[in-house]
Amino acid sequence: MRFFRVGLLLGLLSAQVKLRVGSTVPYDSPWEEALNTYIKAVEAAAGPGKISFRKFLSGQVGGEVEMVRNLRLGFLDIGVISIGGLAEGLSMPELLALEMPFLFESEGEVDYVLDQLFDEFNRRLSEKGVVLVLWGVNGWRNFGCATRPILTPADLKGLKMRAQETPLYIEMYKTFGATPVPMATPDVLMALKNRMVEGFDQTPVFSVSSGWLGQVKYYTLSQHVYQPGGIVISKKVLDNLPADLQKALLVRERRLELQEIGRKLVRDEEQSILASIESEGNVQIYRLTPAQREAFRKVIEAARPKFEAHLGPAGKSLLAQIQAKIAEYRKKRASQR
Repeated sequence: MRFFRVGLLLGLLSAQVKLRVGSTVPYDSPWEEALNTYIKAVEAAAGPGKISFRKFLSGQVGGEVEMVRNLRLGFLDIGVISIGGLAEGLSMPELLALEMPFLFESEGEVDYVLDQLFDEFNRRLSEKGVVLVLWGVNGWRNFGCATRPILTPADLKGLKMRAQETPLYIEMYKTFGATPVPMATPDVLMALKNRMVEGFDQTPVFSVSSGWLGQVKYYTLSQHVYQPGGIVISKKVLDNLPADLQKALLVRERRLELQEIGRKLVRDEEQSILASIESEGNVQIYRLTPAQREAFRKVIEAARPKFEAHLGPAGKSLLAQIQAKIAEYRKKRASQR
């Protein structure tokens, strides 16, 4: 009996750990490529045959809010999730501080803030049962519309626009006079086809990969929100793994390198996609002038107290940290000129 127990224990220790990865990001997208880069890094660190991954992308296991809740409970192991999805799924409105409209002016600012505040966000998420492994990016969100180009804030008035399921996006559309229709990602394509909604705001890469852009005629590069995301692991799942596999999954020594790879993949694809859209001519691309974009920003700025109210006290404190890092970055850049 003693030998049987020892053999059983050794068998359990040698068994391959199989992890499920869920996301709404599409297959054959730069996000899947970045995820594959992470998976290869984990497999190399863990050693041959120690760990395997099964991917459920394109919303196969639900929308982001549903997946985040399953991560927290340990029903899903790993997710590739936007900050907005994490905020709603974990009831952490403070995370939306990163998605305040017109908060960032450049990708350099975004990268600096995320890298500087990684530990702060990981601490907050870990307290809610989710561990941040890597930052990722969705990118600049822009307006797509089937009925008219959106070149001024007034152009949004009266439109039914799909809103991500977070208070900030709902508030944004209300501020512009549009009718927000909160909707999970997997439901948007059919809603656009059926004209339940007339438009959306989303990044170029996601808009094309998801098929949404094929349902509109106009796409305005408003760049009103820069949306981060990340690879996250269920803390319940992680804590139950052997120490060596925990270390392999967290890839701390390679975090900055892997983040940079993911950013480049998405940003390079974005430029390629925009060029392709313009050459095909099926969707009209509009680039706002600085004055046009400023008109949108002023409308949001006038309503900023309403946006900040959705963040709660913790969110206002976190927003102050983010703004301090942005100011720090801008000061450094100015001194280098």
